[in-house]
Amino acid sequence: MNLTLLKAELQKVWSRPIFELTLGLVFLISLNSTSTLFEIATQSDLQSKFSTLVAESFVNIMSFQMLPLVLFCGLIVSLSFARDYEQGQMQTLLSLPVSRASLFAVKFAAVVIPLALVSWGVTVFVVLLNFSTAANNLVVIQSAAWALPITFLAVMFYAGLAVVISLALKRTIPSVLTTLITGFFVSFVTTLRVEVIGDIANYLVFTPYKAPTVALGRVLGMRYPEAGYENALPAWGFLVLIVFYALLLLVPAYLYFTRKFEVKE
Repeated sequence: MNLTLLKAELQKVWSRPIFELTLGLVFLISLNSTSTLFEIATQSDLQSKFSTLVAESFVNIMSFQMLPLVLFCGLIVSLSFARDYEQGQMQTLLSLPVSRASLFAVKFAAVVIPLALVSWGVTVFVVLLNFSTAANNLVVIQSAAWALPITFLAVMFYAGLAVVISLALKRTIPSVLTTLITGFFVSFVTTLRVEVIGDIANYLVFTPYKAPTVALGRVLGMRYPEAGYENALPAWGFLVLIVFYALLLLVPAYLYFTRKFEVKE
């Protein structure tokens, strides 16, 4: 039953043109946010620069993908949760011999897993396209192995935010617009510098937008300024932080849906 629901949910929220738009936009942004082999070729110490440039490319692509991923999470989650409530389909779903916990998991997984795989797959493809050589593909693959779970955790936070908004508003268009506005606002805040907001700007590396990219950079061995707050935590510390963020909104949304969610008669 759960597999049947998952298949139906995937077909509903990823129907045309949603999947094509997601793939096209993520690919376009990724393609324009990475270095190329030409940049490596201009370096005299080519081998020593390769790993660093690959790591920087993964981090840069993830950073540029953040806002689009938030926007698509808002759209797709609203189609999954808010629209079902608005159109009365949730009544039918809750009448099925499936627990609310399973229904929530199916709906959440139908959004997060494909979106994370699209983001990660496009990132790996673009990096391989730019850096692939027979001798150095292993470096890209090793970096990609770390990028997958970190991308997944980042998308979990964005989807959790969208689910909370959808369950609060229970209307498709307002849920989409609210998630978009929230995403734009949080993204804008993370671009502010010390000259604008003072020393608090240094702490933005710990926010849900920045922490995943810093975690990936630290794991892949990127160097940050010695005095930078990126070095305030070890790599595993940032990994723990993004796990916390992934669950921060997901757990309340799950509890609300499974225990208090009411369907309009």
